[in-house]
Amino acid sequence: NLQYKANVFQQSGEDWKDVKLFLSTGNPNENGTKPVINPWYLKYVYAYQPVLNTIQGSYGNSSIMGRVTDEKGDVLPGASVRIKGTRTGVAADNNGQFRIMAKPGDVIVVSGAGLEATEAVVGNTGTVNVAVKRTVIAGSEVVVTALGVSRDATGTWQEVGGYSMGRKEREIGYSVSKAKAADLERNKNINTNISYQPTTTVYEIKDPYTILNDGKTYMADIDGYEVKALYEYYAAPKLEPDAFLTAKIVDWQELNLLPGEANLFFEGTFLGKSMLDVENAGDTLNLSLGKDKGVVVKRTLLKEYSSKRFIGSNKTDTRQYEIVVRNNKQQPISIILEDQFPVSTQKEIEVQDRKYEGARLDDDTQKLTWQFTVDIKKDNKVNFKYEVKYPKEKVLQLN
Repeated sequence: NLQYKANVFQQSGEDWKDVKLFLSTGNPNENGTKPVINPWYLKYVYAYQPVLNTIQGSYGNSSIMGRVTDEKGDVLPGASVRIKGTRTGVAADNNGQFRIMAKPGDVIVVSGAGLEATEAVVGNTGTVNVAVKRTVIAGSEVVVTALGVSRDATGTWQEVGGYSMGRKEREIGYSVSKAKAADLERNKNINTNISYQPTTTVYEIKDPYTILNDGKTYMADIDGYEVKALYEYYAAPKLEPDAFLTAKIVDWQELNLLPGEANLFFEGTFLGKSMLDVENAGDTLNLSLGKDKGVVVKRTLLKEYSSKRFIGSNKTDTRQYEIVVRNNKQQPISIILEDQFPVSTQKEIEVQDRKYEGARLDDDTQKLTWQFTVDIKKDNKVNFKYEVKYPKEKVLQLN
């Protein structure tokens, strides 16, 4: 069960008593001016750039944690946190803390009602703490942070993130329409009209809410659906020795989901946090539902098949790995398993003698993907092998 809820706060100078809320998926802090391409002039650059003799990789997105405070050190719940130049964003929780998918070098923009927009650069530490200055709010224009929230069968809510904008006593003209898809059913208990604008979606919440002028977060129902999902396990034991349960959702474009953080619950139990990545989703949206300790994944370097030998001015490292997936659950599971071969970035480094069985190989990224079913109380094993040839006086990081 998927249901949207909004975390609403305001500091307009007066309490809102039993008001009707209009929430929009638009973000007023984003620059709406179209870009302009100027002439691109080529010229020589004489800066020296050292070449590292290693198999290099690029930084990918990872989960970055942080905290938002004002200039006095007081936490700022509900502050908008987004990656500059994208629609990826979350809202700070009641303790001012946030978690967002980003990579080193990305710029985080923190803003909100009564706050001066502040930028911070993501480093390599995995944490970004931002101190924001407060500003004076003019009139009754306020920023409202909207969070999509999913709900399980027990009625427990799950945040899935996003932005909204609201204005007190604002008149909006709209046409009412409902999202329809073969695999979802509208929640008839929530009284909300949906208007699809050229670039945004506006939700008119019929039930009145009281939002006090105290900066505290109040929760409002927006919309909800029952959505069909295909459940599957995923593991990348090179990165984490755990299996993650995932839900695949089709026709997700009908739901107007926004990117952000998700709090996961199952049968009333909090499982942890995840990210709703709708920007990189294709026809199917994948939602990670957290780790399942009932599925054990172990990746082992087989030393009897791994070796290092010297031939002339070169040396060759041979590596063979075994991955074992053990199903300790009471039903069979379907799992996707991923690993990789290294990719050479220099001519004198050669990756050769690749061997793998039952996997699909991506020629560009050299990523290996296995997909299989593991029966109850059984395990499956897969193996892969490769060699790396490089100058013997150099050192490579092959783990």
